[in-house]
Amino acid sequence: MAQRGASAFWGGAGLVWRRQRVLWWIFAVNFILAFFSIHGVVPRIGNVLDHSLAAQRLVKGFDLGAFTELTLQPGISPLSVSPAAMAYSLVFFVFMLFVTGGILETYRRDDRVSTAEFFESSGAFFWRFVRLLIFLLLCLIPIAILRAIANRIGGHIEDTAVSAMTSVWFQIAVGIVLLFLLMVLRLWFDMAEVHSVAQNERRMRRSLAAAWRLTFGNFGRLFWLYFSISIVACVGFGFGLWLWMYVLPPTAITGAFFLSQAMILWWLATRLWQRSSETLWYQRNFVPAAPPATYTPATYPVVAPQTPPSPLPPPLPTDQV
Repeated sequence: MAQRGASAFWGGAGLVWRRQRVLWWIFAVNFILAFFSIHGVVPRIGNVLDHSLAAQRLVKGFDLGAFTELTLQPGISPLSVSPAAMAYSLVFFVFMLFVTGGILETYRRDDRVSTAEFFESSGAFFWRFVRLLIFLLLCLIPIAILRAIANRIGGHIEDTAVSAMTSVWFQIAVGIVLLFLLMVLRLWFDMAEVHSVAQNERRMRRSLAAAWRLTFGNFGRLFWLYFSISIVACVGFGFGLWLWMYVLPPTAITGAFFLSQAMILWWLATRLWQRSSETLWYQRNFVPAAPPATYTPATYPVVAPQTPPSPLPPPLPTDQV
């Protein structure tokens, strides 16, 4: 089984490469929506940076700390961006939810899928995945409650602890636990979508139950498959940030543009890599239950009993003829 898990890791990457048209379509849609969404954000950022000394830290290069401080400004924080940017983000989210069925069907078949077949699969599973999304939101409620409880405990520790680092380490530990729970939850629902497409399941509760048994019955292999690709995604994205901050000169605007797009493309590719590897692992390890055998008694031809032929009358004497 370990060899199968390893082959699913590299086989998923090969599957994304062979069906890379899906990746380029998603990247193109993301690029177009992002282009239209920045029109409402750029004026707000300009109004803040034109009167801030911190602007030089972004003009002369990319400073992650300065960018974080910029997003905390009340005029351009993520919670106060223009409605157009939020609307385009929502459109991209709905688009990804819609095409997930087509993506998984493409990876399941590993064959050339026409545009009509792709969108037919996307439409067939869209409302099923909407129901899965509702279940996912319900499952996030306990994690949100746990986060609120941890915040209260962290505040109490900060007020009573002698060392200031006690609260910091507590918040780090809580963050790791919550991140782990979110990854497990995401993996479970990923496998539910894979199962739904592979078995053409219409009832999402059945898909969730089957994915629960499959995920936690093979938790070590599946989670490592999911987590290892996440590590590759973060390392590649972090390397792009390092190039942007320390290698690119401040005047390399074109280079910064292409580097940022390459980072986004890498992030999308690794997410598709996770979905393709999950699909490949499911096909290689999941065997549907055989239907119960039914007993059919043997039948024999019914032969009617044969009656003996009636005896012939005795011949008449010759003198009576």
